[in-house]
Amino acid sequence: MSDMIAACEAAAHAGGLASGLALALAEAGVPAPPGPVAALPTSSVPAAARVVPHRLAEREGVSFVRWPLTPDGTDAPDDTNAPENTYDADSAHGGYAPNDAYAPDAADHADGPDGADAGAHRLAALLGAVRAGLARRLLDDAVAHLSGRVAEGEPISRKQMVRGTVADVHTGLEAVLRLLRVAGDVPAAVADAHDRITALDWEAAKLLGASGFVADGAARPGYVGWLVAQTWLPADGMPAARHAPKPSPRDRSGSGRERPRPAALRAVASPANEEVRTS
Repeated sequence: MSDMIAACEAAAHAGGLASGLALALAEAGVPAPPGPVAALPTSSVPAAARVVPHRLAEREGVSFVRWPLTPDGTDAPDDTNAPENTYDADSAHGGYAPNDAYAPDAADHADGPDGADAGAHRLAALLGAVRAGLARRLLDDAVAHLSGRVAEGEPISRKQMVRGTVADVHTGLEAVLRLLRVAGDVPAAVADAHDRITALDWEAAKLLGASGFVADGAARPGYVGWLVAQTWLPADGMPAARHAPKPSPRDRSGSGRERPRPAALRAVASPANEEVRTS
């Protein structure tokens, strides 16, 4: 698990969200999302699947697909049994492909270390690593941006306040990754890791000034990564906030908030999600 945490973080940092997501899904082997929408790398979406349009996700190479899929790749009516869909990066579909047989309603979702729940919690931890990689990438972009700007005769990146923020975010991400490595099988710990990443994303974005808060700007991968997590994390491993928050002075940790299981379809299909929420 520790090696895969590192691999998913590195994949997202080097190749972006779609790359990290593909690796996490392939490794976790989760048969289906907990809600009616799945986030998949666009290259892995079956041709006949129904995709929920999302402009920002499309630019990250990610698609939100209505779930479950029927054997022909389309989403199944609500009154049918869900087909068993598995992720295979080498399949003819390039990713998720429905099998011919339908799975029992709950037989494949039994609790226990060897059941589907274990895979879901493993994926939650790996997605945390993916999001951490995206946050580190955003921090690198912010440092590069500030290094090219000068104030009072020196690069802004050398200012004490900026250096302090960079150090805080870097240290915070290292702490998150360690938490995922040592407690990746504990839902509450994984949920806490996702909450921390959301806060660190905003701290890194603030280094870019106003441009860090533009929906289609440098913070876009982190925001879409947050949405991706909403479609895959199990109910007992969800980040606290239903919407990606801008931490306020009164609550920068998100602690104490209710951890609801979101309606995944509303979470990604709502027009409000076309803009990064700041409150």
